[in-house]
Amino acid sequence: MRKIFIVIPIFFISLLSFAQSGTRFMDNRPWKEVLERAKRENKMIFVDCYTSWCGPCKQLATQIFPQEKMGNYLNERFVNVKYDVEKGEGLIFEKLYPGEIKVYPTMLILNVKGELIHKIAGTRSADKLIADIESGLQGTTIYSLEKEFNAGNREWGFIRNYLDMLEKATERKQYEKVARAYMAPLPLDTLLNGEIWARMGKFITKYPYSKEFQFTVEHLDDLEARGIIDRYALEARLSEEMGFAVNLVYIASNQKCSPDSVALLQKQAEYLKQLLKNPVKGFPQSLAELALVECKLHQNADRLYERFCILVECGFADRDIFLASMLKYLAEHLEDPARLRHCAELARQLKATASKASWMQDSFDEIIKIVDNKTN
Repeated sequence: MRKIFIVIPIFFISLLSFAQSGTRFMDNRPWKEVLERAKRENKMIFVDCYTSWCGPCKQLATQIFPQEKMGNYLNERFVNVKYDVEKGEGLIFEKLYPGEIKVYPTMLILNVKGELIHKIAGTRSADKLIADIESGLQGTTIYSLEKEFNAGNREWGFIRNYLDMLEKATERKQYEKVARAYMAPLPLDTLLNGEIWARMGKFITKYPYSKEFQFTVEHLDDLEARGIIDRYALEARLSEEMGFAVNLVYIASNQKCSPDSVALLQKQAEYLKQLLKNPVKGFPQSLAELALVECKLHQNADRLYERFCILVECGFADRDIFLASMLKYLAEHLEDPARLRHCAELARQLKATASKASWMQDSFDEIIKIVDNKTN
């Protein structure tokens, strides 16, 4: 027992020492009080914006800020304050800087007047965090870089640094704006530069109707040969985005559309069809679904029936809700009794393998009922 009483005090002394050597924060104190202290001590202000449920925030609080090197750096240079931005003084503080805190954790650096100088988002090692803060103190901040960008600077070294800073601050919209502004006057084959792709590829692969997306799909071999991409991962992203694009055309085809809207959807479908013919993993299934959607757009129920039967038999179209929607359209628009009865049989087969959710099962039952009403 005596050993236990010796160990426990040593343990708590160790914890106390660790805490005292780390970063000292004003905890959710009124902002006016923080500004007064900063002015009195002639220090800038470091603000840790967190929430109670944020895992990375807790990592910073328990593993990074308590470190001696972190405390030595921050305590000497800043008045440090932390705010839970979902309650109390934190809510008040967030309203003072609208739009600046988009993710958690976000760390802000302000001068003694409360003017925003620098912003960093996300967790990182103590050494990396210190380096990123120091970079901002040397004048390289997203706010100073924004002024230079707006003044027209498009030199690659500057753009690269600005994009890196925006990424650290999780400013996704501004990141894309800057990247697109840089790429706009350049030839598309600029994307075959590894350094440029590393910063542009993340948003280029989001928009199937863009010329950059089309270039990427058509030059996968070149990108892979240069060692720029992980082809498997990139094809998965491209396939996912194309699937979304096809699904949007499909959803629109279910609505009542004007002739002009139908013509626009047909044009979109034709563009997607040509792009989906490229040999990319996952594209054939989207191409198969698009073939059915095109039949709907042209109001050709018999052609849709023929394609539907082939695709279901081959297993190319397998989304329950998509299949049910197509079968319902066929049940409502086919006139041939034999084809209608076959649709009812397909509905029974697909119902057996579909999701057991009641709404999904009811969808197939509705198809069978429509056919029965038309054929009896």
